[in-house]
Amino acid sequence: MKVLITSGGTSEQIDNVRSITNTSTGKLGCLIAEAFASRSETLEIDYICSRKAVFPQNEKTSIFYVDDVASLESAVRNILNQKEIDIIIHCMAVSDYRVRSVTCASMVAEWIKDQGALQKSEDMHDLSQTVSGWLKSAGSVINQSGKISSSINDMILLMERTPKIISLFQSLSPKSVLVGFKLLDHAPHDTLIEAAYHVLQDNKCSFVLANDLADVSEDRHIGYLMDEEKNYTEYKTKKEIADAIVCAALQKSRRGI
Repeated sequence: MKVLITSGGTSEQIDNVRSITNTSTGKLGCLIAEAFASRSETLEIDYICSRKAVFPQNEKTSIFYVDDVASLESAVRNILNQKEIDIIIHCMAVSDYRVRSVTCASMVAEWIKDQGALQKSEDMHDLSQTVSGWLKSAGSVINQSGKISSSINDMILLMERTPKIISLFQSLSPKSVLVGFKLLDHAPHDTLIEAAYHVLQDNKCSFVLANDLADVSEDRHIGYLMDEEKNYTEYKTKKEIADAIVCAALQKSRRGI
C-alpha cells in the first residue's frame, strides 16, 4: 500500500515577517503515519506537513514541507501525478482564506476622495464590488523591504477564498480510499454529524472524521469516524482515532472501492 497524508496547518503570508495561521499541531497526522508504518502492507508514506508540525520518523515515510495553500496544492499535484496512491488521509487544517491586499483606512479614504462620491444608484452587489476595488486600489502599506510599519493603527486586510484541496483528490486519484476531516467549534452533535456527512458526499470520501474543538485537549480527543452509509463510531483519544482510521482505510483498500 502507498499512503499520502497531509497534516499540520497552512500559513498565509501578510508581509515578509507576518502571517495568518491556525493552531493545528499535526499530532494526529503523525500518529496516523506511525500507525500505517507499523503495518507490513504499507510500503511507503508521503507525508505533507507544515514546517512547525509534528512529523513521523520512520524509514517508510518521506516528508514534504509546505507553507501556504498554494504550496500544498503543488505538492499534492506533484505526488499524485507521479505515482498511484492507495490511501489518502487529508487531515491538514487548510486555510480557508488568503491575503489579497493590505491597506489602511486613511489610504482608502484618500482614494475615495480622489475618485469622487458613490453613485446613489449603486445596489448592494455593486457597492460590494466598489468597496473591494477601493481596498485593492487604495495602495499598499507594505514597504519596499516587504514589511508593514508597526506604527499603522488602521490596517485593513482584504481576504479571498482559497481552493478546496480536498476537492482535488477525486479527480487526481479517483481510485484512492479518501479519508477527510471536519472540525467545528462548540457545535451541537447533530450539526457536527451533518456537516461531516456533507464533506463525505461532496468530496466522495470513503470516511470522514468528525470532531469538535471543544472535545480536543492534550489527553482527550473525541472523534466520530463516519462511513459512506452515515454509520459512525466514537473514539476518545488521538491514538484510538489513528488506529481506527488506519484499520478502516486498509480494510476498504483491500476490498477495493
